[in-house]
Order: sequence, then C-alpha cells, then structure tokens
Amino acid sequence: MNQFTLAGELALWRQKRSSRLSDRPDDVIPQTAAEGLSACDQQVFPLSHTFLTILYTLPVSTASAERSFSTLGRLKTWIRSRMEEERLIGLAILNVHRDIAVNIDKVIGRFAKSKTRLVDFVL
Repeated sequence: MNQFTLAGELALWRQKRSSRLSDRPDDVIPQTAAEGLSACDQQVFPLSHTFLTILYTLPVSTASAERSFSTLGRLKTWIRSRMEEERLIGLAILNVHRDIAVNIDKVIGRFAKSKTRLVDFVL
C-alpha cells in the first residue's frame, strides 16, 4: 500500500459521503472518531479503518503521565536523593493513587518481618 492507495481511498470516501448526503439530506457527517469508525467499512476502506482505529484509541491528553512526573519531582528531593528505586516507586504509586486505602497494621507487620535492618523492630 502506498500514497496513491490512500489518496484513492480518501477520494472514494469523499464521494461516498457526498452521494449519501445528496440522497438523504438528514444524514450527518461523522463528527468523532467513533462515529467515523462505525461508518467506515473495513473491507472497502482498510487504510481509513486502520487510521480511525488508531485515532479512536489514542488518549485525549497526557495528564496521567504529567501527573506522574510532577509526583516524582515532589518526592525526589535532595533529602531523598539516595533512596532506592523500589522505595521511590512505592511512594510515587501511593501518592498518585491516594484514593486507595492502606492498612497501616499490615504495613507495620511487613516491615517488622523484614530482616534488612541492623536493629530489630519490636512491637
């Protein structure tokens, strides 16, 4: 498939849409990717169908990625500059997903059972 195939497919799509609008004036042109995808026949318009599928699945914004980076910026201060990656990831996940309840007793119990400290942790 090349650019000529795509150009021919787009010309055919335009012709189909204009003929449908002249036959039925109440028919509307798809305004969203979802409407376009439902109106696009995959057998007749394979490239357009692929494009609309990709367009339909793309996120609208990158707010979640930006939120993660701003969280990381708040967590990784000069005080925590020597923090190990596993702990930093855990803190970042806790910060991003604040709506999830954390059972403090389980956290203390897990910390008490770990043997990575020089001094024993006594409850």
